[in-house]
Amino acid sequence: MDVKIGNLENPEIRQKLKYTDGKIALIDELTEVNPRNALQFDGVYVLLCLGGKYTFEINGKQYVGHKNDAVICSPESILSNVLLSPDFRFRCVFISTEYAEKTLPLPAQGWNYRLFIEHNALISLLDSETEGFCRYFDLLKAKFSDSTNVFRDKILDALVLAFVYDFGNVLGRIAGLRPRPMSSAENIFDRFISLLAQSYPKRRDVAYYADRLNITPKYLTVVCKKTGGKTASKIIDAYVTKDIERLLKSTRKSVKEISNELEFPNTSFFGRYVKKNLGCAPNEFRRRQVPGHS
Repeated sequence: MDVKIGNLENPEIRQKLKYTDGKIALIDELTEVNPRNALQFDGVYVLLCLGGKYTFEINGKQYVGHKNDAVICSPESILSNVLLSPDFRFRCVFISTEYAEKTLPLPAQGWNYRLFIEHNALISLLDSETEGFCRYFDLLKAKFSDSTNVFRDKILDALVLAFVYDFGNVLGRIAGLRPRPMSSAENIFDRFISLLAQSYPKRRDVAYYADRLNITPKYLTVVCKKTGGKTASKIIDAYVTKDIERLLKSTRKSVKEISNELEFPNTSFFGRYVKKNLGCAPNEFRRRQVPGHS
């Protein structure tokens, strides 16, 4: 079973969350976790373990977390096979994709941060960083309850922004990243990756992204090759293939349904695309990844 989470305006979702305004949500208790449910989030969440142990999979990759470990899940990723120890305690901050796009700045070195998170969904924080995370959580929680404050929304925006910058500093420490001014080409490349990562389903033609960035397809390809080491079409294929892998691994949707969802012209074209990028037909890939799938 697949559960789509992220529309915080949904009354059913808001009823289960004590602290949410439709843009961000704070979670510090779970009513029920069904390990058979695969959760897909329309936003970014950071879950910090304060005690106990948890195991889970993100897009089919397994992780094991303990105290001071934080899991970072990016938009459209799928969380599945969650198991929690009886003494598990946590704090979780969720930021919707729409809110992030409108409010949060595009950080310098954003491409490097995204690459790091894609390959390191679980990170270990220092005690001081865990304490800082909890302070932000408690401040945000207090402001959610401060309904009489006419500036509450502005204060929440400022706190979320500060939290993002502080947590970005934590990622920088762990990944060894150092902020620096971006060149014009790096800025274009970062905007391209941001546009590609946040779109769903993803267009597969370079011209679409070049048009959105007000540059020519040829120049976008030159920028991508110079900055990211791959052509624009190769990068697009990598992101589309990631979506295909996720859907084949973590959902029970048919090949035709997945093909339609990702806006391929037909299943034959989709099959050829999958074979080219994954080395086998969709059903064969699914059989290899999901034992017992029929």
